[in-house]
This record gives sequence, C-alpha cells and structure tokens, in this order.
Amino acid sequence: MFSASGPLGIVASTTLWITALIMILGTLAFTFRSFRAATRIKHFYYVAGLVTLIAATLYMLMASGYGSSFQNSHLFVYGRYIDWTFTTPLLLLDLALIALPRNFPNRLAVIATVIGADVYMILTGLVATGIRSDIRWAFFGVSCAGFFAILYFILVKMTPEANMRTYEVQRHYRTLSVTLMALWFCYPIVWALGGEGFGILNFSAEVILYAVLDIAAKVGFGFLVLSNPVALMEAESTEAPISSVASQF
Repeated sequence: MFSASGPLGIVASTTLWITALIMILGTLAFTFRSFRAATRIKHFYYVAGLVTLIAATLYMLMASGYGSSFQNSHLFVYGRYIDWTFTTPLLLLDLALIALPRNFPNRLAVIATVIGADVYMILTGLVATGIRSDIRWAFFGVSCAGFFAILYFILVKMTPEANMRTYEVQRHYRTLSVTLMALWFCYPIVWALGGEGFGILNFSAEVILYAVLDIAAKVGFGFLVLSNPVALMEAESTEAPISSVASQF
C-alpha cells in the first residue's frame, strides 16, 4: 500500500488526481449530453461515458497508491493496463460502428477480431512492462505486432467500407481514424523512452505524458466522436452499397 504520494512522488500523484478529475468531468459531460441525444445514437454517448468512467476509476486507484507495486526496485504501474484493457476496445468499437454498416457481412467477426488484437496488444505490453530483463523487448515487439494488426483492420477492412458511405460518414470516420492512430502511435514511444524501456524519461515525465495521451484519447476522442451527430445518424441508418454487401471478410 502506498500513501497519496508515497513512492509515486508528488508530481506523479498530483498528475494522476488531476487526470482522474478530468475523466470524471468528461463522464458527467457525456452523460448529460446523452439525455438530449437521438435514441438511435445514444449508444455512442454511453460508450464515451463508460470509457471515461473506467479511466477515472483506475486513475483514482493509481493516485491513491494502488494499482502499482515495486519489482526489483522498479515501480510497476499495472493499473494503466487494466484501464486500457477495457477502454481501448470501446474506442475501436466506436470506430467500427461508424465505418461498417449494419448489413455488412461478417461485421461482428471484424469487430471481434480487431478487439481481440487490441486486447492482445495491451496484455503483451503488460508482460513487457513486468519483465526487467532484456526479454521485455521481445514482448514489446509482439505487442507492437498487435498494434500493426489493428492498423491493418482500420486501414484495409474498415476504411474502404467507410469510403463507400455518405460524405458526412466518410469525413467523420477519416477524422476519427487518423486521430486515434496518431495518438496510439505515441504510446509505444513513451514506453520505449520511459522506465520500462531505455529509461530516458523519469517516472514523473512518463506519468504526465501517459496522462496527456489518455485525456486526448478518451475525453478528447469522445467529444470528437459526438461532435458530428449527423454523421452518427447516417452511420446508423445508411445501408451498405451492393458492392460492399458482396465483399468478404
């Protein structure tokens, strides 16, 4: 057990508490906005709120000194991986629901596979973080392989389908997919530069960078998803073209 700052340090602890507060405010904002949303697209608001609620809970846990442990004098913060295991699949679910029409063949299989690759990426990243020998780089590598599998599904499976939908859906999906991929590219960079990797960043800097990325990828991305309700309505109502229905997974 750790105190409010303890081995985390005052900067890291304060950053975690501030991030938890921002996630809570995001949850309240998404919940309030869901009351006025059209019934057909309320699930996008629920997903956005659930993402920030989970993140708020885990950030409160980490800020309180839990969700981490010492391992060979190294502070192993596993709480963030619990967060990511639940929240990142929900972000991908949003993206898939916008790109793939309801009558897209094997829609469920595509969504399940990309989420499976995502969970694999997070769990192997957790293993890499928990290992202090050089073998951690092998697990970091396979975690990155999971990330590239996600990119494959976004670029090869989802993007062509999104491009056959209405202009509003295409434009909204393009903005969301580029934003999400750009943000997610930053996570392995922080990992490699932080204490788990080359150790260039100190612990406080690492916590701050992860917090900024999480706020952008959860609160920011949530607001971005909900910023175009017209596109969300069209994504839920527009049927896929015949050429899309005939495509195979």
